[in-house]
Amino acid sequence: MGRDLIHTRPMKSQPAPPLSRRERNLADIRARATQIAEQIILDEGVEGLSARRLAKDLQVSVGSLYNAFGDLHQVIRSVIARSAELLANALMAAVAQAAPDKRSRIVALGDAYFDFAMAEPRRWALMFEYRAELEIDDKARDFQGGLLDMLIAAGEADPTSQTHRQFFLVLWASVHGVVSLATRPTIVAIQPELAKNYITDLVDSALNRFPVD
Repeated sequence: MGRDLIHTRPMKSQPAPPLSRRERNLADIRARATQIAEQIILDEGVEGLSARRLAKDLQVSVGSLYNAFGDLHQVIRSVIARSAELLANALMAAVAQAAPDKRSRIVALGDAYFDFAMAEPRRWALMFEYRAELEIDDKARDFQGGLLDMLIAAGEADPTSQTHRQFFLVLWASVHGVVSLATRPTIVAIQPELAKNYITDLVDSALNRFPVD
């Protein structure tokens, strides 16, 4: 994540051993199940997905589905991982197209974050609100850490400074709050066209108080 902003040294990799027939079958189930589950969730919400329905659509047994994933929760996590990749790609594209100054890059990230949520409200909610009462898992932690690192790099801050990290974490939380209200029809809604304008105000207000270590 943040490939355009964070450079890593390429590593030599050994060729992977060939998969067994069983492993190929399980990989096929995982790929097809993720695609079908994603469409169900986007059309009906996560509550529309069940193991029995998914297995029927895949034309496999529920046992085979669980052999591939472990449980339905892991199927949903695979959809979340795909959604996270789409969001990351949208954010990286926004940064690449922004003016080179840090304010423009940060605003571009905020605008792209907002636009993604408005265009894909169920996908966005799935990433940040699915089983939110539970402890965050490693993949979600890595994803959110990658988003924070992308924001820090866009703002030309020090990624090793806890002060800078907390600053951008609070800025992200502020933008996230605006997005959350704008995408929730069950709450007194913020008008989307007005809410997006507030993102620039939030960025300007924050940068005027950028901490100096």
